[in-house]
Amino acid sequence: MPRSTEPNSDPRDLLPRVRAYIAEQHMLVRAESVVVGVSGGPDSVALLDLLFRLRGELQIALCVAHLHHGLRGADAEGDAAFVADLAAARGLPCHGGTADVEALARRGKYAPEEAGRIARHSFLEDTRRKTGSARIALGHTRSDQAETLLLRLLRGAGRRGLGAIRPVRDQIWIRPLLQVSRSEIQAYISFRRLETRQDRTNTHPRFLRNRIRHDLLPRLAAEYTPGIEQVLARTSEILQCEDDLLNQQAEAALQKVVQYRGKQKIILDVRSVFGYHVSLQRRIVQKVLFCYGAGADAFGFQTVQSILKLLSHRSGAVQISPEVSAHKSGHRLIFCRATPPFHVRVRVPGHTELPLLDATVETRVRSVEEVRDLLRDLGPCRACFDTKALQGELVLRNRCPGDRFWPYGMSGTRKVSDVLIDGKVPEPLRDEAPLLLSNSTILWVVGLRTAQSAAVTGQTVEVLEIVFRGGWLCTAESSSG
Repeated sequence: MPRSTEPNSDPRDLLPRVRAYIAEQHMLVRAESVVVGVSGGPDSVALLDLLFRLRGELQIALCVAHLHHGLRGADAEGDAAFVADLAAARGLPCHGGTADVEALARRGKYAPEEAGRIARHSFLEDTRRKTGSARIALGHTRSDQAETLLLRLLRGAGRRGLGAIRPVRDQIWIRPLLQVSRSEIQAYISFRRLETRQDRTNTHPRFLRNRIRHDLLPRLAAEYTPGIEQVLARTSEILQCEDDLLNQQAEAALQKVVQYRGKQKIILDVRSVFGYHVSLQRRIVQKVLFCYGAGADAFGFQTVQSILKLLSHRSGAVQISPEVSAHKSGHRLIFCRATPPFHVRVRVPGHTELPLLDATVETRVRSVEEVRDLLRDLGPCRACFDTKALQGELVLRNRCPGDRFWPYGMSGTRKVSDVLIDGKVPEPLRDEAPLLLSNSTILWVVGLRTAQSAAVTGQTVEVLEIVFRGGWLCTAESSSG
């Protein structure tokens, strides 16, 4: 990044560079409110000072947020008081919070650094919502970018991970100092005569990031590449751009391979998935997992690979988390979360929503003459019943243990579970197979078989027509193996 060419500007003043970077990355919109995360260290103090200087020009409102991590005793108390004074001196509101990071680390089995990051992000997001702010500004620098790339490289990351820290994420998190080094921050602090706090844990060698910061990077700079920090930051930027391109291609691929996307189930056509390069296959799987709310840190390379290995088998399953699993069944790759019991009263006549299944049911009463031609080929998602045989209200629910019914054209009852198996309904989808009941009698295993008990006969005068729309039942090849 070239130095400012503004007349009489001091080279230590970062304002022109930060102003240009904010504009280049479209970080801020006029009249917005911004939460500034301030720990009290040099980076966040410099960030607050720069945004405060730019607030009039950019027409933004600022509020300060500081989280007490429940660590470091009196030092942490001093940090909180320092940040509160810092905000007061500028006439800015200050929002403080506390977190028990040690308890969070134990409960979630996180490393201390990761637990602290989770606590901070949760607190800042809560502050943003409470204040009605649009953005959250963080003080990450180019030095942090270089450290993060090396940290993820040592742990084994792909292109997305090695892209490290992004200047703008989710249109909320912004990092105006990402092209500024830590040494330049120190020069700015001196230039502006700003007071800061020092966190002694930032030098403790038990943390891998600290060893990278104080040992690995200086050694690489001294013995291999003097400008290693700039090189790594540039590499991250290149990888971010390439990751964006692959992400766009993966999104387009996902739209082509997905057969059904619901709240609890997502079904992919395996034959279509095989048509893509393995790098896109991995991203397709990752995008599906994101749909279930899993962050990139919730699953790793091995999880994705174990799911892809299912593609070459006739059947199999992978447990991704306690709630989510992946199943291969024929030409389907099914990602599922257990569907809870549902029991929905069906309006007659009328329209009934089944939000859990992303489906609807429409009913109407018609004369048998109106539907006589239709009866020859109703299809899997339409059924007709003799209204005189119906008693009580109609309900739709999923199956219960021991469910039996009398299929049309058969001489006796059968287990619903056997009907689903005979209908080649994959096991992970069976908890979502809807059953239509009248007065506790099963009339229809939707999509498969209707019951003998309310069948339309030669004596039928009036019929109830029921149409089921949506859900995995109505997807292409929903009844194929």
